[in-house]
Amino acid sequence: MFVGDGPSLTYGNSRIVKFEKDGKFIKVIMKKGRMPGELMGPHNMAIDARGRIFVADRGNNRIVIMDQEGKYLDEWRQFGRPSGMFIAKDDTLYVADSESWGPDEPGWKKGIRIGSAKTGVVKSFIADMETTTEEHSGAEAVGVDSKGNVYGGV
Repeated sequence: MFVGDGPSLTYGNSRIVKFEKDGKFIKVIMKKGRMPGELMGPHNMAIDARGRIFVADRGNNRIVIMDQEGKYLDEWRQFGRPSGMFIAKDDTLYVADSESWGPDEPGWKKGIRIGSAKTGVVKSFIADMETTTEEHSGAEAVGVDSKGNVYGGV
């Protein structure tokens, strides 16, 4: 079991903690920071078909990918500022970006990006229907049902 210890006004502890299925502590994975393998406010996690763990590292505007032991594998910035993620059985990756709007994210818009957890290629974008200003937060969660309907949770 993996637990993200993160979001707060100061990004909390910004770490991932691994436990046995009975709740026994195993280890802390990653730490607070901005370098590869570090986190600033992990906001959500998802696991792909290969067992890799995708962490929505919202404070660093990226997705961090690690293995089940916590080894840093890669990071992706092409999915915007990730708040929520969902990975379908076919490894389609859905990423909710609730906060992109300003100078730190040039050209990004709030919404849900859809792509591949295998390749990292973004294939489509569902724009947030509300304003893209700082005062409005878009969908922070995303889910997909068995018919392919995409749901954003605000």
